[in-house]
Amino acid sequence: MSSTINFITGMTSVYYAAAELSERGFIVTVTARNAPHADIIASTIDMKKTFSIQVKGNKAGGTQSFWLLNKDSKNLSSQDFFYVFVNLKKDIKPDFYIVPSGEVARNVDFSRAKTGSQWYSFRRDEKYKDKWSTFND
Repeated sequence: MSSTINFITGMTSVYYAAAELSERGFIVTVTARNAPHADIIASTIDMKKTFSIQVKGNKAGGTQSFWLLNKDSKNLSSQDFFYVFVNLKKDIKPDFYIVPSGEVARNVDFSRAKTGSQWYSFRRDEKYKDKWSTFND
């Protein structure tokens, strides 16, 4: 059941992010679920800029102060690669945090659980909230 909820949270977050980008005039496509590191490809209407976007989401009512990442995140950095972190809400528009991949790579938190499992995450930073202008800079 947990993996189903995670899948639904992830896909809901991707489609919310895609809708936001479309509303802002970008040409948007959602990639196949097995595409590494890119959930969305977005281009400006004039096709002069194209972005790869990884979306990470948190379910409504869940932890919303950080997002889990994979260990590769600390090595993935490109001027055209971004993260859109999404905090889903019940019955209202989600919160979006738009962060360049270089910022994420430099600020990946690492921790090890008592069981030995490793966790990589990115902490919420309000300076990135609704920073959709990042794609226009």
